[in-house]
Amino acid sequence: MRKRIFTLLAALCLLLCLLPTAAFASQTGSKTDEGRSYNFDLSVGGASEVRATTGETITVTLVLKRTDAQESADMYGMQTEIEYDDTFLQLVDGSVMTAPGIRWSDLGRRTGGRAFYLNFVSFKGGEAWEPEVVVGSFQMKVIGTKGVSQLIPTNTLVSTQDGMAGYTVKDNSVSVIVTTDCTVTFESNGGTEVPSQTVQYGEKVKKPEDPIREGYHLEGWYRDLDRTQKWDFHKDTVKGNMTLYANWAEGAAAGSVTWWIIGGVGLLALLLILLALLGKKKVRFETSGGTELEAVSVKRGSVIGEVMTPTKPGAVFGGWYADQALTKPWDTQKDPVRSNMTLYARWM
Repeated sequence: MRKRIFTLLAALCLLLCLLPTAAFASQTGSKTDEGRSYNFDLSVGGASEVRATTGETITVTLVLKRTDAQESADMYGMQTEIEYDDTFLQLVDGSVMTAPGIRWSDLGRRTGGRAFYLNFVSFKGGEAWEPEVVVGSFQMKVIGTKGVSQLIPTNTLVSTQDGMAGYTVKDNSVSVIVTTDCTVTFESNGGTEVPSQTVQYGEKVKKPEDPIREGYHLEGWYRDLDRTQKWDFHKDTVKGNMTLYANWAEGAAAGSVTWWIIGGVGLLALLLILLALLGKKKVRFETSGGTELEAVSVKRGSVIGEVMTPTKPGAVFGGWYADQALTKPWDTQKDPVRSNMTLYARWM
């Protein structure tokens, strides 16, 4: 009698833990028993990727496979939630078939879409399961007209006897392809609007221009509404129609405004200096023993203007020339300066 009561209490604990919520999965996320390992094998017609047409009905099958050994073992509890987009796929009434003892429900999700929930709890202190068990199957009608949608297992768990930990598990998604044009929508969460993109299945999303939200800076984009799965625009590829959610942090990005201002002012000053230097040409005067004259700076294309006439004992100034051989006379009032140059005085 005492043993039976203990068994019922243990089963009750498992049942409470296996309620359709992510809470238990998060609690046991760091409590993994590596004594066994399992794979939740989700497929449509035995494949993880299937092409379909609008209006077609597909059959989804979930098989639980033990991967550490090919032998039966006591099953105490298991669960999975298969998320799907109910604007693309619709559960067919009366199509659900499950193994003995499996409970199921089809639930709306807080974050949008729906989840097909499957769970098992033993009230006998464990029931022998073969190393490969068809947990269940169900049919879905394709109502999407374009793009790709995924069936995504979440919160997958195979429980230990006391319900305080879970065995090692893996799972896989299934892609249903109507067309390879996938729609990627951006939810800016209070920021300026970001246009959606059409991205080919298996390709990368082009990182959009950051939206603006007063008093905040964009920390990144996330695959889920709760912003736990950060999207990497350099690595991640599109597996179906999807929404990316903006995550904001208060205040400006560290150093961004200050350094942009400092950098911008510095760059502007440098450009002005360069323009000034490039726009001015230096003219030197070679008086060949006459009065020394200082060089002058002249705007490119302008004339020098009036220049003081140099003097030289015993000689008369005969004008300025653009070459040392004194063959090219230069009129400082008319001839425009095109480059740095030296003018040579002629004496008679």
